Amino acid sequence: MALAITDEHRALAEVARAFLAEHDVRAAARRLLEEDGAVLPPFWKRLCELGWPGLHLPEEYGGQGFGIPELAVVVEEMGRVVAPGPFLPTVLASGVLAATGSEEVLRRYLPTLADGSRLAAVALEGSLTWSSDGRVSGQAGPVAGATPTCVLVLPVGDDLVVVDSASPGVRTTPLESLDLTRRTVAVHLEDVVVDAVRVLPGARATAVALARVLAAAEAAGIAHACTEMAVEYAKVRVQFGRTIGSFQAVKHHCADMLVAAELATAAAWDAARAFGSAESAQACAVAVPTALDAAVRNAQVNIQVHGGIGFTWEHDAHLYLRRAVASAALFGPVPAAEDEIVRLTRAGAVRRHAIDLPPEAEAFRADARAFAERYAGLPADERRTALVDSGYLVPHWPRPWGRAAGAVEQLVIEEELAGIEQPSLGIGGWVTLTLAQHGTPEQIERWIRPSLLGELRWCQLFSEPGAGSDAAAVQTRAVRVEGGWRITGQKVWTSGAQVCNRGLATVRTDSHAPKHKGITALVVDMEAEGVTVRPLREITGESLFNEVFFDEVFVPDADVVGEVNQGWTVARATLGNERVSIGGGSQRGLAAAALLSLLDRHGAGGGGEERAVARLIAEEQAMRLLNLRQAARAVAGGPPGPEGNITKLLSAEHAQHVTKLAVRIAGPAAVSGGEPEVTFEYLFDRCLTIAGGTSEIGRNVIAERLLGLPRDPLTS
Repeated sequence: MALAITDEHRALAEVARAFLAEHDVRAAARRLLEEDGAVLPPFWKRLCELGWPGLHLPEEYGGQGFGIPELAVVVEEMGRVVAPGPFLPTVLASGVLAATGSEEVLRRYLPTLADGSRLAAVALEGSLTWSSDGRVSGQAGPVAGATPTCVLVLPVGDDLVVVDSASPGVRTTPLESLDLTRRTVAVHLEDVVVDAVRVLPGARATAVALARVLAAAEAAGIAHACTEMAVEYAKVRVQFGRTIGSFQAVKHHCADMLVAAELATAAAWDAARAFGSAESAQACAVAVPTALDAAVRNAQVNIQVHGGIGFTWEHDAHLYLRRAVASAALFGPVPAAEDEIVRLTRAGAVRRHAIDLPPEAEAFRADARAFAERYAGLPADERRTALVDSGYLVPHWPRPWGRAAGAVEQLVIEEELAGIEQPSLGIGGWVTLTLAQHGTPEQIERWIRPSLLGELRWCQLFSEPGAGSDAAAVQTRAVRVEGGWRITGQKVWTSGAQVCNRGLATVRTDSHAPKHKGITALVVDMEAEGVTVRPLREITGESLFNEVFFDEVFVPDADVVGEVNQGWTVARATLGNERVSIGGGSQRGLAAAALLSLLDRHGAGGGGEERAVARLIAEEQAMRLLNLRQAARAVAGGPPGPEGNITKLLSAEHAQHVTKLAVRIAGPAAVSGGEPEVTFEYLFDRCLTIAGGTSEIGRNVIAERLLGLPRDPLTS
């Protein structure tokens, strides 16, 4: 999905995409490979007529009066076509001047930068110094997009100075640029006089932050474009008699590209929203390893998926690789951003996420607040009933169990009831939702309310020794008898079965039907005669999972859910509800930031561990942003995005990365009882990429259902 969520931003993105397509901007980038990189691209005049260089600048200085979020939307679209030329360097410079300059600076520079008649560029690194008589000397750069006649915004310590590249004492030297569509120069100053007006005190941090915002937005566009290129090629390239997109290895490449692109988009979106706020530094720093690295990785994998053709000069794949690598080095750089994430986290910086809600939210807020006040006065044994009766336990469910709450009301409830410790339904949450969707009125009456009250506790009886990720391969048999069915077989990996009194099971009721057709879903009384639960001791030494054996267990017809032999529909609904529950749930286990305390305790840090922690902190924040964007899109009335499908995959693997690093940091203490939490979580987290569907199958689902890659051909 693109950065744009609101109607206004989506419309802006559509206009930008149409303009870039009309002018075949990617082809213009290719032509610049063989030309002088300082030449303006052919679409520049028309781009200026649209007012894009001044999109983010105040109207009184010739701008369009929008902001950095709107500019980021356009920059992302330009990243998708690896747009050549000085647009990003110029809007970066004008944005910095607008944010930090005096009135005289704004009057002097912004009007010509806003209409595109003047270009600009920003250096983020350099060795410029002041002399005792107020002159500046030294070197700055590399500077992307600088021309022989442009405005240069250069760092001197923590300040910025504004000079004209054609001024006496200023010299620019072209460098051998990796990105041939946006070339770099070194800037040399020798005794350059800079009057006080053109000094921007303390503005270097603002330049770094805005550079990170815009580079992240461009990187998100690159990451998505590379994903789309790889997927489209994988759909048509045939090898071994099959399109290569049907091979699991290629699917997993493409799925990982989509995941990286979505994380990049989320981080860039948040950085653009946060720019100029008190939390800008953290949001902008997080965007660098998340988005800029994603662009580099996706550009690399895009070439890999294309094979030999992707390695040719004639193919556009290397344009994206060149741009991604150059931007990561010039506008990050990634190691510096990682160091800043560590510094800010140690200082207690927290990114607080919120969504602007429409006016109708206040009516929901009044209701929720009134309930919270009433709830606080209830005896402890009446509180769960109050949650159930009010619909606040499962507000997104339809009435009468929930409140049929839309996105706005759900967000309000989450805010107002944050202080209430609500009971977890666990697996029962998605099982009972399935029953509400597919059960008969009598079943709903019999099961739903007692489940919400905690009287019925549910397990999910799908997996078998021969039916794990392939959930339709069930062999547990159900034979029709008078008044119901007799079940014989075995289930395994059943979470919490030893403490549950009901289970939703899939059984085979027609052995002659195709695999997905002869399945029936039914509810089993876990205390019935013939049911045996045997806990499995896991690698942690504990027992969460179980084997469940059925020996001629009787299940009445009244407990069959849905139609006989149509249970796969019920099973798929349950698995879908499970993915949403697991993916959207709160984080468990070790938080990435906790690894900094672990570093302090064990004196590690010389092997790049702090930066590894920073990458995990950034990933953790980007994962939260995926859920936030999903909520924001729902509030804005936009289409659903892919976040729910990829968060389960992300959260499981992220947890494993955290505990793997924790063990490395703790060293001997992790294996000798010195850090018991680290040891336990490291062992436990191995199940996360297996339970609820393996990560490998999750990647297949993403590749096939979200990206449209073909399924593996069925073989006998």
